[in-house]
Amino acid sequence: MEQPTAGTLAPARWRRLVWPAVIGYALVAAAARPLTGPAAAAVLLPGGVLLVAGLRRTPGRRRRVGRRAAVTWLALGVLFCLWELGAFLAGNDEAHPTFSILADPVLATWPGRLGGYLLWLGTGAWLVTR
Repeated sequence: MEQPTAGTLAPARWRRLVWPAVIGYALVAAAARPLTGPAAAAVLLPGGVLLVAGLRRTPGRRRRVGRRAAVTWLALGVLFCLWELGAFLAGNDEAHPTFSILADPVLATWPGRLGGYLLWLGTGAWLVTR
């Protein structure tokens, strides 16, 4: 097993620290009213931290990704972006809903926001640790 370098945490210890922090942050952040400054900060602050952590981290091993998998994920990403752009340009209403309009009934409640934050932060933490 590879020893962590100075300034880093061992993977097991990292997991023990990160997941309680993610859950605690989500519990507090879900209390912010939607579409407010505190709610935006609650999304951007950990997102920025995870982005910096991911950019600074050097993966221990690399896996080759097949062309088919890469094309599939790229196509899904492009389709999602085109849907969002088209819906936004068409009026961003119930006839042309963006993802945020579709998610609003769930995210309008505290349990829904808690689940959203857990999904957002958990996915980010998972990606950073890969």
